[in-house]
Amino acid sequence: MELIHHETQDGLLCAQHCLNSLLQGDYYSAIDLANLAQDLDRLEQGYMTEKSTPESSNYDDTGFFSIQVIQKALEAWNLELIPLRSSNQLACLARQHPTELKAYICNYKQHWYTIRKLGKYWFNLNSMFKRPELISDTYLTVLLKQLEHEGYSIFVVNGELPNSQADLVLNETDLNTKEILRKQNLDKQDLKKAGELIDCSGFDNDELEKAIKMSLEETNFDPNEKLYPSLANEEDSELKRAIELSLEANSNQTTVNEPMSSSSNQAEEIRKKRMEFLNKQ
Repeated sequence: MELIHHETQDGLLCAQHCLNSLLQGDYYSAIDLANLAQDLDRLEQGYMTEKSTPESSNYDDTGFFSIQVIQKALEAWNLELIPLRSSNQLACLARQHPTELKAYICNYKQHWYTIRKLGKYWFNLNSMFKRPELISDTYLTVLLKQLEHEGYSIFVVNGELPNSQADLVLNETDLNTKEILRKQNLDKQDLKKAGELIDCSGFDNDELEKAIKMSLEETNFDPNEKLYPSLANEEDSELKRAIELSLEANSNQTTVNEPMSSSSNQAEEIRKKRMEFLNKQ
């Protein structure tokens, strides 16, 4: 797990974190992405007949970067993003068999993050998490459906991802998935008690139960029993844990739309540094 490149949230630079997590390396900085955004702005302004506005549609001083910037960054690696709900053949495959692909990029408002396969295992590399989160094949299917219900735009990553040490090692290593999933569950419970677990509101309880009903039909899961009597089958256990956490999140709504005060100072510092750099151009 230590070999996985995982960036935790720095200001509002989630697009940078998303790209580097996908590529598994410290490949892009905020300045790199700002330069790409400026190139796109100049290109777009060249097609405009009227006097252009100095305001960029591809980035701003909070650290936000548009989908066009992310796509431009991935072109250097011969990678492209395909909307999951498009008619593209690869998108159709992803909707039917999501584990057949290698990576997804998820976006909601100004937040971007990567879900990708490393070796034999899937990981949620959300920069809001302190560490990579192992997810099973079963839970990947449920998670993508849940994110769509919550309003996320999901993109399939098409192309050959660069080799990474984590990918090579995890392809040859058998992880103790039962213990990892158990530890992740305990960590989430601790965060929830501390009021630090990010709420995933917007996914209705009834809709959640419908989305996972078919996945549970082949199990002996009794909703009146504890969700985790054993971890003999880690996929079923993780799926049940996903149900519990989602239901708890909806029944104990917490405020998540308020800006994070801990990030405001970082964002302001980043904004100043970026503006200083751009003024030199």
